[in-house]
Amino acid sequence: MASLVPFIIAVGAGVLYVVLRNLSPEGRKWGGALTALWLLAAFAVMADEILTDPSPPGFLYIGVTVGLVITGIGALAAIASQGSIDPHGPIHLYYPLLLLALAGGVAIGFARDLFTIFVAVELSAIPIYALIAYGHREDPSAIAAAMQYLTQGVAGTVTALLGVSLLYLHAGTLSLDALPGALAGAPPSVLLLSAVLIIVGYGVKIAMVPLHTWLPDAYAKAPVGVTAIMVGATKTGVLIGLFLSLTALPIESGILSTVGALVIVIAIVTMTVGNLLGLNQPDLRYLLSYSSVAQMGYILLGFGIGLTYNLPFGFTAGLYYAIAYSVMKSGAFIAADAFARRAGSAEVARMRGLGAAHPLLGLSFLVFVLGLIGVPFTAGFLGKLLLEQAGMVTSMLSGAALALILAVNSAISLGYYVPVLSILLFPGREPAREVSVPPASSPIPWMVLLVAAVLAFQTIYLGLFPEAYDWMVNASRDLFPWVVP
Repeated sequence: MASLVPFIIAVGAGVLYVVLRNLSPEGRKWGGALTALWLLAAFAVMADEILTDPSPPGFLYIGVTVGLVITGIGALAAIASQGSIDPHGPIHLYYPLLLLALAGGVAIGFARDLFTIFVAVELSAIPIYALIAYGHREDPSAIAAAMQYLTQGVAGTVTALLGVSLLYLHAGTLSLDALPGALAGAPPSVLLLSAVLIIVGYGVKIAMVPLHTWLPDAYAKAPVGVTAIMVGATKTGVLIGLFLSLTALPIESGILSTVGALVIVIAIVTMTVGNLLGLNQPDLRYLLSYSSVAQMGYILLGFGIGLTYNLPFGFTAGLYYAIAYSVMKSGAFIAADAFARRAGSAEVARMRGLGAAHPLLGLSFLVFVLGLIGVPFTAGFLGKLLLEQAGMVTSMLSGAALALILAVNSAISLGYYVPVLSILLFPGREPAREVSVPPASSPIPWMVLLVAAVLAFQTIYLGLFPEAYDWMVNASRDLFPWVVP
């Protein structure tokens, strides 16, 4: 049943379109709640299968992991969108497109051949192109942001498809189970070229440097629900699709360490550039966008260590941090959007004291930022600890150097996280003359507060009670089939 979840979500998109199309504007405003209920039903299908039989033969842990993360965050993002989307606009398109993007992300985890992965990645991306531009009436620059992502995304699509095609030409199959054996005699140069093309192609959508230039504008201009699923749902799906595709490479070819070294270099450049660009950003949404670039570098580092040193633990660490990042950054963007709406601007300087004025939202945002920094008792701390351990457990100087680079980048991130927390949480002695706060009759919607609180609770829960770790170990085996049982 779990493998049918992508189909269930896609059918929901069609049903929701018909329903919203025939509702009055007053009824359409409940589209977010209807979307969330459908996603929670899909979530329940997978959760029930886990509780009924947690380890049946042929069970795809990675598929269920991706599915639970995407449907869970998607449901919360839909609830957070409730009330922020104009019911007089094309809202009958907004929520169905949201569901289609999530259906593609979930399908990636259950895919067992390269072409299905490719199609699922595109299904998760194409609706996002349109959704980024959804608010073009309020902000015409949203169209430019969408077009930039579309242009780069299409280039990445063609590049990834070329890499898949090269593997097919030499193997005669696209099945992930059959490819390693079929490619055993293929020239290493062809395998390496294919791997590079796939990494670059999918690297556009996960925004690794230097293919990240579309991300800041897209995250800042898209509606908050769209940004939340891009950060915590579809990006996670594409990341899994990338490394599922690399499982086609045979270990006998000897190129896995080379591919891993390439991923490590990309990871270091991505985290460093992202953190440096985040410094001195006056706009909170852009600050969090560049932070997302850096966070992807941390995630890629774990997978790169796993490939380079033939270390399954590296994949477990990378996967765990990817899940933690999805929760923390989705919550951070939802909270940041609420602050920006309350202040009338996304500029950090105009938000002084808003965290203290809205304690629940301020505390939730504090939890998200502490998690992204890597403070103990948060999911981010455990994720970074696992990444540090992955570097140290290699028992090599290069592994220890990678752990040090991660620590240094985490320290750099303090340069933009600490000032933001200081402005949001401490009003200061003098009132901020530049602040333009709407009247008290326009409070932050309680649904946004609820979503932020739920994600903050999950951030702390994963840090204090990491029961999901054992599950991540099993899920990482689907991404790292070369390990000897």
